[in-house]
Amino acid sequence: MKIEVKNIGIVGYGLIGGSLGLALKKYTDNYVIAIDKNKETLAYIQKNNLADEVSEVNSEILKKCDVVFVGLYPEDILDFMDKHSSGFKNDAIVVDLCGIKQFVVSRYGNIKNAHFKYIGAHPMAGKEKNGITVADADLYKGASFLLTPTECVDSETLEYVKYLAKKVGFEKIVVTTDENHDKMITYTSQLPHIMSVAYILQDAHNKCDGYYAGSFKDMTRVADINSALWTQLFKNNKEILTNQIDEYIESLELIKKYINSDSEELKKLLAKSKKLKEWQDENYKY
Repeated sequence: MKIEVKNIGIVGYGLIGGSLGLALKKYTDNYVIAIDKNKETLAYIQKNNLADEVSEVNSEILKKCDVVFVGLYPEDILDFMDKHSSGFKNDAIVVDLCGIKQFVVSRYGNIKNAHFKYIGAHPMAGKEKNGITVADADLYKGASFLLTPTECVDSETLEYVKYLAKKVGFEKIVVTTDENHDKMITYTSQLPHIMSVAYILQDAHNKCDGYYAGSFKDMTRVADINSALWTQLFKNNKEILTNQIDEYIESLELIKKYINSDSEELKKLLAKSKKLKEWQDENYKY
């Protein structure tokens, strides 16, 4: 591999970016630079030796980075790129870690002859809590890493990003389009969060102490949601998401219909669900 990288900057050193920085420090020889606008966060990183260098965003620090990972909220990524992309080092690899891809890739993925190499990515891992204090060097072990390169991304850059992903623990690397990414993530991530939020908002939630077990905990786990982040994720993926919600409502209506009318059809539907879950457990590695 011809690409030589020493300095890796991570903009937004929270749970996702911070965990990546810790993994790079633990599993590679790269020099990790934490870049964040929050001075308290930078002080915490420096005090606890969570990066090799800390800095607020400026052109001098960006010129130092061979690779820049951007771990910001979707709208903040656009703001950051609009303001600072001119400051990237020539031929720097720039990877955004946003949970939706069309919103960002449509703006920066098809810029021909740019002085930097941009690629969209999405690490499929996280926690219910946020911030650098819960970052974990092993957060990405065994997880999937989704990449949405456009035709502007050369094969060497793509292979190097894959290489880094493997080094920090990602097991499955999926290369897809930004459009397909958003369709699939809507089903596997955004819709479950919507379901959990809708479930916990029901009046019964305030009255169920002593009446719950594992299924209640499973169903409510991701309702502990970062409202600022997920509002942006939902709003900027609204067309696909609302279509998925409509489809889910149709499934609920069908179940409701059979509960009220046809025991045999309900039994068939539940049996179908069981078979699909068994197939999922046999074919998907979590």
